[in-house]
Amino acid sequence: MQVQGLPGAGRVQNYKEVQASVFGAGLKRRLAAAACIAVLAGCPAYAADAPVQASSNAAPKSAFGPTAVGQKAAQFRSDFEKLKTNTQTRSAQLDAVREQTVRNVNAYHTLVGGIRSRLQMGSTPGNPELLAQWAQAQTQLTQIDADIATLNTLSAQVSGDAGTSSYLLENIRAAYGLSGALEEDHRNLRLLEDEVNQNAIVVDRALQSLNGEINRQQQYVTTERTSLVQLAADINTGQSFAAGGSRRAIPARAVTNVSIQSFADKKPLVVIRFDKPDVAYEPALYQALSRALERRPDAVFDLVAVSPDGGNPSAARADADAVFQSMTNMGLPAERVAMAAMGSNKATTPEVHIYVH
Repeated sequence: MQVQGLPGAGRVQNYKEVQASVFGAGLKRRLAAAACIAVLAGCPAYAADAPVQASSNAAPKSAFGPTAVGQKAAQFRSDFEKLKTNTQTRSAQLDAVREQTVRNVNAYHTLVGGIRSRLQMGSTPGNPELLAQWAQAQTQLTQIDADIATLNTLSAQVSGDAGTSSYLLENIRAAYGLSGALEEDHRNLRLLEDEVNQNAIVVDRALQSLNGEINRQQQYVTTERTSLVQLAADINTGQSFAAGGSRRAIPARAVTNVSIQSFADKKPLVVIRFDKPDVAYEPALYQALSRALERRPDAVFDLVAVSPDGGNPSAARADADAVFQSMTNMGLPAERVAMAAMGSNKATTPEVHIYVH
């Protein structure tokens, strides 16, 4: 079949050839349009105008960068992480000290209990085995005292953490008033403030617990030191005196009145000031006597009652008699103690001075 009369036709075309020509041209135009779109999609300007991409990446901080308040919040967060780490470390240290103290207390009571049991059944005066056990018990008590020193150090560190926590909270709350912050900055500040508040509660409770424990341990050690002094006297006599029992009182030796110049050039080994009732002087006295006898086993002592000028010398002498009884109860022979009395313009209360020679 032939078609005639087509405009500009130089020759007769087959129908199928015309159809293929028309559709081929349309396909080429569509491919060209698709290529243009692909090129435009890769263009930065075109990508910026794409509505989907613009709606997904329009965050304020990407436009403005970190604000001054945001930077402060980040610094506060870093400081708080350090504080939180310190809090956890202090808690672990406290648990370790408590475990160590429990072991020391158990070891101490085991030793003291064994000594008391043997004394209750009766033993020889100055039994060296009991004296060795007593020395071990004293070492254990010293370890408990060292644990208290560790608790004091830990308490100072926790107190510092409490101060850091308060300072951090003040700075966080002050940051709310700074201008130029984003909503996200304030959200971060609020979250951080809550966390710091919660950690501050933990720190405050730890500090209260530490202070209470230190006071209890100090009272315990003071009581046990006095008990050890009594136990040493029991070992020296070879028997334990029950509560309410009596010891044989050794009569005080004659007191010689001397002038203050007699001891002006000497340094006292112990000075006991009786400025309040029931002065707990025996633990310190026992330690001083023990050290002096370790250095000089044949040492003798001058026990001097010192009264203020114009005061009542009988009060100082009564205190000196009590100290003399304590010294003899600790096992010191009475003949190695010489007693004297003098007045002093420097003393404001009755005192007892002990000199070694």
